Amino acid sequence: MPDKPQGSHVAECFTATHHALLFAWLSKAAIERAGTARGEEAVLKAVRRYGRERGGRMALRAHAAGDTLSMANFMAYGEWQAAPGESEQTVVQEEGQVRSAVHRCPWSVAWDTEGLTPYGRFYCLEIDSSLVKGYNASLDLDVLCTRPNDGKDCVFVFRGVEETVQRKGAVMSWEYHCGHLYKTVSEVLEAELGDVGPEVKQDALKAFSGRFGEEAAAALETWLGTDFTRLPDGAAG
Repeated sequence: MPDKPQGSHVAECFTATHHALLFAWLSKAAIERAGTARGEEAVLKAVRRYGRERGGRMALRAHAAGDTLSMANFMAYGEWQAAPGESEQTVVQEEGQVRSAVHRCPWSVAWDTEGLTPYGRFYCLEIDSSLVKGYNASLDLDVLCTRPNDGKDCVFVFRGVEETVQRKGAVMSWEYHCGHLYKTVSEVLEAELGDVGPEVKQDALKAFSGRFGEEAAAALETWLGTDFTRLPDGAAG
């Protein structure tokens, strides 16, 4: 199926906060509907699949541009960019590695503000390592701690970075990212949680609609037919 067209007026309204809260509402509904152990296990599995799909798409972009699947290129082909003031971090590159300490990020802020950190925190347990493994399974990323899981900062050590990291310009819209999250996480939760899976999806969509409006919620549904494991049309290179 062709990719959903980009650039609608709804797309311009989506932000990292939409993405953060959408995940937390999916996670919360899964745990409430299926119970703690079963819900948490399904949520973590969903994050791993979502992260690997994104990482795999980054690898396709690097291949299309003729770049190797190095750690430096993994960092260069990141698909999102924080708005001014949303993110604060300290980055140190030395001895073949990059150490990043994130002091502020829009996900943590959104969850804290809405009291959803107990549900949002599962995203941070799996997303970064899953992105790396989806991009190149031979690369090593150490996630030392994350803020939503009782860390002072989110601290990452990217191993095997021998060259200077330069962004390659592959930022996608937040509507695209939210559509991908909604589709993939919902699919995994429905597969893992059986009869309560559809209820989880509807609970999250209702919460999203109540906060961001019916038009934004309807926009999420339009992405359900998109293949997020390939590059969007015209996005190679």
